[in-house]
Amino acid sequence: MKITSVKAFQAHLPYVGGTYFWGRGHAIRNALTTVIAVETDAGISGCGESCPIGGNYLAAYPEGVIPALARLAPAVIGQDPRHLHRIEGLMDEALKGHPYAKSALDAACWDILGQDCGQPVSILLGGVLTDGGPMYRVVPQKSPDEVNREMAEHRAAGYRQFQIKVGNDWKGDIDRIHTAAAILEPGESAFADANRGWTVREAVQVVREVRDTGVMIEQPCSSYEECLHVRSRCDLPMKLDECITDLKMAERLVADRAAEVVCLKISNLGGLTKARRIRDYLVAHGLSVVCEDTWGGEITTAAVSHFAASCPESYLYNTTDLHNYNTVSTGEPPPEVREGRLYASTNPGLGVVPLADVLGEPLAVYSDS
Repeated sequence: MKITSVKAFQAHLPYVGGTYFWGRGHAIRNALTTVIAVETDAGISGCGESCPIGGNYLAAYPEGVIPALARLAPAVIGQDPRHLHRIEGLMDEALKGHPYAKSALDAACWDILGQDCGQPVSILLGGVLTDGGPMYRVVPQKSPDEVNREMAEHRAAGYRQFQIKVGNDWKGDIDRIHTAAAILEPGESAFADANRGWTVREAVQVVREVRDTGVMIEQPCSSYEECLHVRSRCDLPMKLDECITDLKMAERLVADRAAEVVCLKISNLGGLTKARRIRDYLVAHGLSVVCEDTWGGEITTAAVSHFAASCPESYLYNTTDLHNYNTVSTGEPPPEVREGRLYASTNPGLGVVPLADVLGEPLAVYSDS
């Protein structure tokens, strides 16, 4: 089997809640996503999706996916997509960095492999170890009444974990954390995600003021070294996210005992192939993980669902249904969401196909002709 063409499509994904605020006043209203279709001479095609949310987040530009494909696609055309580690190596040789562009191609190859051997991607990633990953839901930077109302809605839908968005005004963030923690019900948990929005001084003051809430602190500062400094002065459990970009960073985290939970975003790491390797390393060292991605529609969530399903249940902290954050769909059928849990498809491959009427004509086509 050989790859004969790579096609790229784009669509806008309006946020279902209007505006999604996160650290330092950044906001998402309409994310640009790129869907990749990889075709083969065996008549099997696979899909992947990449949705960076702007250059102020991980230096990943949504407009940069298609230009990156101009380097990546020629490197893999003519290759067997089932040889995942070879595809991984060829992409890394063709283009340094740009993991968000590589992740969509990598997912499409996993999709093809699954279809070819008649197995869902979760089986190929190691087997279904978690049948329905527990999901979290975001508590946005809004008034206490609005926070209370939205948490009640999510609770009714089965969610039991809540991400409190902070990192904008550190003094106000202290109140936000206390407010959300006060309305948690038995069996529920919360973590405060600053998205790198605090300085070290601000973060240290916040963790001192909220130490009695039991709320986990997520990525308080920009760099790993800054987060480690805050960690040394924090009595609360810590979760790291944006600064974990590769296996070397995961190794540093383990050596420094820098966190209890590590968030693994597929496109931040360069695809399922790399993400699985890093996840298995962290789990082997006793750390819990979050299996998710930066943003995206049904195709992204499908990849996330298989990633989460193949994680040992006792080490899967949570996952999320990214497709339900949007008013526009990229693929069908959507991954199943039930009682606050995300389920991977049992169909071969990712179990999702792109929606042609939404994506329209490809913006770029690379082929062997």
